[in-house]
Amino acid sequence: MYKIKFDDLIINSNNRKVLKKKTILFFYGLGCSSNDFNFLIRSINKKFQILIPELPGHHRKTNSRNSNLNSYTKKIFLFIKKKKLRKIIFFAHSVGGIIPILLAKRFLKKKIFKNFINYEGNLTHYDTSTITKKTVSYSKEIFNEKYNNLISICSSSKEVGLRKWSESLKKTSPDSFYNISKDAVSYSNSGDLMRFYKSFFNKRIYLYGEKSNFFFSEFLFGSIRYKIYDCGHFSFYENSYEFRKIFNKSINERNFK
Repeated sequence: MYKIKFDDLIINSNNRKVLKKKTILFFYGLGCSSNDFNFLIRSINKKFQILIPELPGHHRKTNSRNSNLNSYTKKIFLFIKKKKLRKIIFFAHSVGGIIPILLAKRFLKKKIFKNFINYEGNLTHYDTSTITKKTVSYSKEIFNEKYNNLISICSSSKEVGLRKWSESLKKTSPDSFYNISKDAVSYSNSGDLMRFYKSFFNKRIYLYGEKSNFFFSEFLFGSIRYKIYDCGHFSFYENSYEFRKIFNKSINERNFK
């Protein structure tokens, strides 16, 4: 595993340098870390290059400058442009699902995109009904205390996914968590995310956890769907074997190429 730096972006990868090969740009969800996916980086097929940029203020609170989705998306675009990446496979989890849509809407031409794998990625206001909407219901001034409460609740939870998530939450800046939550709620309430997802990305796969509360009909998505068994919203914490199996199946999907 290697760390690649671009401006103030830190990107975890299976390659020492960015190469012109099949590229997976992986955007994880709020409060997670690229290190949560080291098991995936170690085992990925060598024909693929995987790049996992850290969200602002995540993973030991790095990159906290300009911790909003607009600024972050622009940096990702400049990175793609500088490295001349083409035929990108986007993989996104939770709030990370907003990033490929913002990139497509604002910066990138369709020919650059190969496909989009969305693991319960933020597409509607329903996706913000738990953590992000609750976060922005508080003023920013008192959120630090609430954030510590969130970490405490998750760390003592009976759910494996929440307990492991709490470890990454400890390394995440409360300010960044708040700012990104605010952006996620704003974009989700607009209703544009789902419409753009369905109209722009012709080749898309939707992943969802068997035990998760996030669920949409095939009619709504109109895409290939895979269920991750015996897991919920954090399958990479709960069952890394099952997550890796579905991930590999998705990036090699015959009808997706």
